Amino acid sequence: MYVAASVIGWSIAAYSIERYIVKALLKPAHNQQFIYTSPGGGINFLFRVCLYAGIAMSIPVIVYQILRYIQPLIKRSSAKFIFIASGISGILAVIGMVYGYFWGLPAALNFLLHQFVTKQIQPLVTIQSYMSFVTVYMLGSAMLLQVPLLLICINRIKPLKPQTLFKYERHVIAAAFIIAGLMNPTPNIFALLFIAGPVVGMYQVGIVIIWYSNRHLTPHRRKQSVVSLIEQDLAAQAERLAVAGGAQRVAFAGPTLAGAGTMSGVAYEVAAAQPVSVSATRVASPAALQQPATRPTGTKRGSGRPVRRRLIM
Repeated sequence: MYVAASVIGWSIAAYSIERYIVKALLKPAHNQQFIYTSPGGGINFLFRVCLYAGIAMSIPVIVYQILRYIQPLIKRSSAKFIFIASGISGILAVIGMVYGYFWGLPAALNFLLHQFVTKQIQPLVTIQSYMSFVTVYMLGSAMLLQVPLLLICINRIKPLKPQTLFKYERHVIAAAFIIAGLMNPTPNIFALLFIAGPVVGMYQVGIVIIWYSNRHLTPHRRKQSVVSLIEQDLAAQAERLAVAGGAQRVAFAGPTLAGAGTMSGVAYEVAAAQPVSVSATRVASPAALQQPATRPTGTKRGSGRPVRRRLIM
C-alpha cells in the first residue's frame, strides 16, 4: 500500500510537468518523428510517461519496503541501516539513469534508428514503442549501479568472502557485456564499455565494502573460536587426568585385585602381584628363559595327581 501510494503521488506530481518530461525523453531521438495509431494513443502515451516517472521516483520506497520484508533474514539489521540503504539506492538509481540518458541511450537510438535506413526503408516508430524502449533502458540503467547494495544485503544474510567474489568476477564481466549488448546493440566496443564498465567497477566497489565490513567481525570470530578451543582442551585434559587416575588406582591395588576366567573348561584365578622394582629383579640365564615356566594350579579331575599348567609370559 505504501508503494502504491508513492507511485500514485509521484505520478500526479509528474503530470503537472509532463511537457518537460516528454521533451527530455524525446531529446535523445534527435528530431526523429513518431506517430500513434489510435485515437487514445496520445492519452496512453501521457499516462505511461507519468506512471513510469512515478515508479522511478518511488525506487527508494520500493527498496525500503523490500528490505523491511526481508529484515528477519538480515543479520545485524536495524531501522537505521534500512533507511540509509534505501536512500543510497535512490541516489545510485538517479546516477544510473543520468548516466544512461546522456551516454548510453543516444548511442543506442542512433544505431537502431539510422543503421538500417535506405531510400526504401524509413523508420516509422510509434510513440508507445519508443516510450517502452526508453523506459526499459532507463530502468535498466538505474539497476546497473545497485550491485554494491545487493552485495551488502547478501553479506548481512550470509557473510561473503572477497576470495569467493573474485572467483565469480569473470562471470560478472561476461554478464555485464551481455547486458551492454542488449541495451546498446552496436559493434562499437567503446559504446559497450560505457555500459559494462560501470557494472564491473561497482562490483569491485562492492568487494571492497564487503572486505571492510567483515574485517571488523574477524577479531570477534577469532576470539570465540579461541575460547571454544581452550574449553575443548581443558575438557580433554580433565578426561585424561580422570583416566590416568583410575588406571593408577587399578595398577596399585595389590593383592586385592583378582581376575577370574576359564581355560579349557577349568576355572582358574590369577592374583595380582605388587609392583616389583626393576633393580630387585634377577636376570635369568638363556637356558632358563627357553624353559617354560610352570606351577601347580590344582589337581586333575578324577585323579590325585597335580596338574601343571603352562603360563604364557
